[in-house]
Amino acid sequence: MDYKIVKDNRRKKMVMSVSNDGTVIITVPKWTRKRQIDSFYKANLGWISQRRKEIQRHRSEFIKLTDRDIKNLKKQAKAVLTAKTIHYGSIMGVMPQSIKITSASKRWGSCRRLDGTYTICYSYRTMFLENRVQDYIVVHELAHMLHFDHSKDFYKEIEKVLPDWQQLEKQADSYKDYHIY
Repeated sequence: MDYKIVKDNRRKKMVMSVSNDGTVIITVPKWTRKRQIDSFYKANLGWISQRRKEIQRHRSEFIKLTDRDIKNLKKQAKAVLTAKTIHYGSIMGVMPQSIKITSASKRWGSCRRLDGTYTICYSYRTMFLENRVQDYIVVHELAHMLHFDHSKDFYKEIEKVLPDWQQLEKQADSYKDYHIY
């Protein structure tokens, strides 16, 4: 079988992805047997083939960044997203203890809670998003400081600040096939 396995103690289900170079990555709960993984892989061969063709079709759209580009984008992201976090944090009545800029490629942002303190991480890739979509990412992560889940109450917090959050979320999701590496 032609795939890479990533074992994750926190994962409850198997998840498959295809990287920009065509490598199949299957993330599985730590206890998953090889036989189950092989079966999962075989059951998804059609999807894998389709995804690889899609990646190949969009290869010319890929944005290749140099280390210098990434460094500049991280610096820009730190300034822009920190200002947005302060602005929306003051509206929402929350403020993280720290803001970090990462190279995450699968998520725009995350909120971590440790011993009652919060750290919000944003991917430098958010600099490719429209301004209002960046606002949504910031408000989404700040809302986790009020509701550390994706409950109805969580989304009500977002809606108080961004009534059009659903449209903005769809726009953010539409950028997921934006090939930046």
